[in-house]
Amino acid sequence: MSFGKPAASFSDIYCSPSTFAYFLILTLFISLPASSFSEENSDKVDLQRHLVLISKKTIVLEKEIDALRKKSETKENLQKIIDLQAQIDRLNLNFDSLATNLTLQDTSRKKKEKSPWAKQLEEITSPLLQAIRDLTEKPRKVDSLKKRITELENTLALHKEASLSLKKLETVQSKIANSRKPEETRYLSRLALLQNKYDPELPELNMKESRKNLDQILSSDESLIDSAKNQIKDFFKNRGKNLLITITTFCGLWWVLNRLRKWVLRLNLFSQLSPAFGKLFSAAYNIFILIICLLVGMACLYFFNDWLLISLIVMVLILVAWTSRQYLPTFLQEIKLIVNLGTVREGERFIWNGVPWLVKDIGLSATLVNADLEGGEIRLPVRDLINKHSRPVVEGEPWFPTKTKDWVILNDGSYGWVKHQTLEQVVLSLKGDSLKYYSTADFLSQSPLNISTGFRYCIEFGLDYGVQDRICEEIPTLIESGLKNLLSKYFEGTSPDFNFLEVRFDNPGASSLNLMVVIHANGKCADRHEENRREIQKALVQICNTNNLTIPFNQLTINMADGAQGSNPPLG
Repeated sequence: MSFGKPAASFSDIYCSPSTFAYFLILTLFISLPASSFSEENSDKVDLQRHLVLISKKTIVLEKEIDALRKKSETKENLQKIIDLQAQIDRLNLNFDSLATNLTLQDTSRKKKEKSPWAKQLEEITSPLLQAIRDLTEKPRKVDSLKKRITELENTLALHKEASLSLKKLETVQSKIANSRKPEETRYLSRLALLQNKYDPELPELNMKESRKNLDQILSSDESLIDSAKNQIKDFFKNRGKNLLITITTFCGLWWVLNRLRKWVLRLNLFSQLSPAFGKLFSAAYNIFILIICLLVGMACLYFFNDWLLISLIVMVLILVAWTSRQYLPTFLQEIKLIVNLGTVREGERFIWNGVPWLVKDIGLSATLVNADLEGGEIRLPVRDLINKHSRPVVEGEPWFPTKTKDWVILNDGSYGWVKHQTLEQVVLSLKGDSLKYYSTADFLSQSPLNISTGFRYCIEFGLDYGVQDRICEEIPTLIESGLKNLLSKYFEGTSPDFNFLEVRFDNPGASSLNLMVVIHANGKCADRHEENRREIQKALVQICNTNNLTIPFNQLTINMADGAQGSNPPLG
């Protein structure tokens, strides 16, 4: 019995080449994604296992910490707890980095605390810094918003990357979703925490808000200059009154205390004490009133609660004190000079640039006086007197070799009268009204001979050896009488030009017997110094002519050899 046609054999089934190719491609298309999905799934499972092990290690370390806390609190146990907690922090950081596929840094370390003096300095300068912040508020806001937008863009990119990595882990966590193992429970809770932590929605909203604020600030028309003007106006509007009252109080108190000092000095309470004590009292009093006025000014600002101006004044005072520390030794030496306790003192003779000066006064500057110089008063900084010396004045000693209109003779042969003499130069008026200029130092180096106070002539006059028997007594008397007769006009009157005459034998020379004629002249005839010398020499020649006295000339005797004496007579 047959139930139907027999089934066809495999050889009876026909398959065309195009159909076979279609089935082959379809098979490859289905098998390839499956294999790649299997590999990706395996990687996620390995990462999940790694994170679960990190959670397990964290639980173990936490149990060790709990066990150590139950023990006695020794130094070693506390250090172990700190070390274990550091390991837990590193494990948590490692978990977050692996789960989010981001490179995270440990931000759990606390910043180094500031030292107490730094905190105090920050508190003092905070009002001033706040004023500077207000002045530059707009550009700082713009810069801050631009930086914040850049940071938010980077943060948003990181959060998106982290969210993508966390979503990949969600695909493989179904296997342990209902697990009761503590490490797997910790793993799931940590993943939930990271999903909330790296949600990209919040950074995106913050970035939109920052861009909106930046657009609003940039749309305002107020420039930096206008902002600075407004800040300055606001400063004088709010703090101008405080500043004005403080300055008025400072100046008023300074004036009152200075008047008090003048009143005390007028009572001559220190008249019996040395001048140095008076100077010391004045200097100490000035420092005292300066401190008092500063304190009162600071009290005014404190009363007005104006911490900005207080901070500014304190910073200025600190800056002045800090920059002046290297000048303190010099300052102390200047104080000693000002109070007349140094090596240069008031009322003494002091040499400055080779010229003697009288120290008239030493205050904030030193006043030097020389009455013999034109414009003979100079003021010097007190620091120029450091390491210098003065000495008491000797009564009657001169302050300069000459005075104006004095006649002088210098070592270089110059003869004239002083037309000008100052600290810098001396001007000589020579015969014929020509002028010769010297720096004061060069003039002093010429050892000026001042003949306006009197001078004398010392003239050497020689006679022939024929009067040798009369040269000691008769001839000097003869010449002295002749000079008085021929120059009688110079010896007449109550104040004669020549007030002394002496002729005496001086020495025997090689060719003559030399006399010395000494005449003292009054300083009033200093302008005829050269003319009077010629008059004297003329009178001497006239006396020789009248008395047949021979004025010899220098003779040269040459000693010849014996063979030449007969042919060459001696030269005379």
